[in-house]
Amino acid sequence: MDIVLKHQGRTQDPLRRSWFAKENWAAIITWAAFSYIQMMAIIRTAGVQSWQTGLIALSLLLFIVLFLKSQHDLTRRQQWLQLGSMWLVLVLNSVLVSNGFTPGLAVLWVALLPWFVPQRWLYWMIVPALAPHALVSLLDQPKMGDFIMLITCGTFQFFAIFAMSKARSESLAREALAITHQQLLDAQGKLAEQAADTERLRIARDLHDSLGHHLTALVIQLQVAEYQADAAHQPQLQHCHQLAKQLLQDIRHSVSQLREPQKPHLASQCRALAQNFPQLKLQCQISADLALDPLSTALLFRVCQEALTNSIRHASATEASIEVWRHQSLVNLRYRDNGQCLQWPLREGNGLQGMRERIEEAGGQLLLSRAQQALQIDVELPEEN
Repeated sequence: MDIVLKHQGRTQDPLRRSWFAKENWAAIITWAAFSYIQMMAIIRTAGVQSWQTGLIALSLLLFIVLFLKSQHDLTRRQQWLQLGSMWLVLVLNSVLVSNGFTPGLAVLWVALLPWFVPQRWLYWMIVPALAPHALVSLLDQPKMGDFIMLITCGTFQFFAIFAMSKARSESLAREALAITHQQLLDAQGKLAEQAADTERLRIARDLHDSLGHHLTALVIQLQVAEYQADAAHQPQLQHCHQLAKQLLQDIRHSVSQLREPQKPHLASQCRALAQNFPQLKLQCQISADLALDPLSTALLFRVCQEALTNSIRHASATEASIEVWRHQSLVNLRYRDNGQCLQWPLREGNGLQGMRERIEEAGGQLLLSRAQQALQIDVELPEEN
């Protein structure tokens, strides 16, 4: 499923990761090797203290910074500006370091393209990746070595595009599978609730139709017997009559409670949610007798669900805690994890924006803070009367 989720001009994609994640080390090492070749070539040509050498050094630093920065949520315009800036760096290196290894550096550029360029145009992007060095070589008496390098680097670029396309497809497929799995779990939960409600309704009907009928008959018979009995037996029959009436009232009360759908409990929902994230140790500090209205329970559950997902996907957290308590007429929730929130102020994506909108629509507020590099989410929500 080759899609990118969009919301208010932003894109979410599995490419997003921290700058120095293990997936980036291969790219950083490759950049360092190619940069060394470029720097040695420009130093031999222009000298160590020349402006050309300084300009190439700055351009190479800019290239790797843009490469790493492009792996975060950006608008489409920002994405293309960064990709265009990286391509201009390649052009600059081709012009000033004609005897360098610019097409090799372009391998990193094309490795980013599967996340931004439609599939039908993807492999054609090898042309602009090789074009700067090819044009410079044609204007400067091309040699056989230049053609060999272009063919070799073009092959590497083709392989990089193919490999990253597969990686992107697998990453998107995993995300789609995770979403489908969560939807399946939600559907299973709803089916279980419906089955429980159906069973409670059946028991309530059986109690009302059978036990209630017989108890009503018993109350009537005891009342008749009380009027017909002599004075010595009337107190005992009156006591039995009162017991039967009390029992009938208790049965009716139990039937009424069974007919009402059970309210979901946030603590049990969070424990069930934790089973979906076995790699994360979740601590729930929610009192078992904390009864919330269905709307508050649903809203807080969605906040916990989105927070846990973000802790796994973006913060690489291994532990998290959820604390819920009531203060006056407000329900308070606090979520913490031990992940790494490297960017602050935090750029809110679709998930956090959706949580904030739902909470504010219910008259509450959602606050984000950072404690020891970890994200903390606080929610205040008024209870329904």
